[in-house]
Amino acid sequence: MKLAELKKNLKNNQVDNVYFVTGQETAFISEIQKLFKQLLTSEEAEMNFSSFDLEDVSLEDMIGEAISAPFFGERRLVFAEHPYFVTAEKIKHSIDQNTDLLVDYIKNPAPTTVLVIFATYEKLDSRKKINKQLKKVATNVDAGKLDSHLLAKTLGQDLSQDGFQIDQQALELLVTKTKGSYSEALNQLGKLKLYAMNSKIIDVKAVNELVPQSLDDNVFELMNQILRKNVLQAEDLYHQFLLQKIDPILLTAILTSQLRLLIQTKILSNKGLGEATIAKQLKVHPYRVKLSLQQSRNLKMDNLSKMFQDIVDLDYQVKSGQGDKELLFDLFIAKFA
Repeated sequence: MKLAELKKNLKNNQVDNVYFVTGQETAFISEIQKLFKQLLTSEEAEMNFSSFDLEDVSLEDMIGEAISAPFFGERRLVFAEHPYFVTAEKIKHSIDQNTDLLVDYIKNPAPTTVLVIFATYEKLDSRKKINKQLKKVATNVDAGKLDSHLLAKTLGQDLSQDGFQIDQQALELLVTKTKGSYSEALNQLGKLKLYAMNSKIIDVKAVNELVPQSLDDNVFELMNQILRKNVLQAEDLYHQFLLQKIDPILLTAILTSQLRLLIQTKILSNKGLGEATIAKQLKVHPYRVKLSLQQSRNLKMDNLSKMFQDIVDLDYQVKSGQGDKELLFDLFIAKFA
């Protein structure tokens, strides 16, 4: 279920005994934790709320708390965080957990306890027995990122509730600059609203000036200058990166990823696919697809392929120490810009 459904259920006192929260959108996770804590009064929380870090605390201790009867209240609330055993990751110094104990508990949970397991990882290991049981038995709550359309709509609604409007182009730019993160976008809204305090309208100029560029965005601009054959601007950007102590190995990796996206979007566009379909197929933000298609519109596939092959060769050279990495990247710019 989504956050809105969870909020409605808890408000109507439709509370289950085991919840499995997945996703990495910190704004949603914080809101979910707040909603569950509201099930208890401040007095009840002192006696009946517990939070366990499962990288350091055993499942035996956590379950022991979960099966305990509540003190002076109707229910006990238990948060289980960092359940590393739901992923394929190997966590150093983590306690070895007997997940069969958790499997047994969720099949027959304590009726007066609400156990909320926060699996805020990028990827879960669906092959594991514990994950299969949690997906099957627990109430699953999605705290993952919103798709670009819903994210833009939600941000627009948030601003509207506060009496502000945002231009469509500015909204798309905000989503792109914050990498489709609702949490990060929320962090930027405060200064944007302050900027537009009089007009109540947030425009592209505001987003450009107030929302910081990510390294990916700056490398995207470097690639723009290279593709446009603006060698002086490309060299200037590159030297700014060097002054910021950004390693050419990192620049090469980002540029490789962006060139790959250019080629992929161009191929799929040539096959007749629209921007939304391409974004869904490549699992990238639609605005990135839009920018990539704009970049590659007047470029020949042969030139893009040659550039991609050279950046792959450059990646190998800088990682294997075949020459000065700063000079090698500079030569790449000179060749294509």
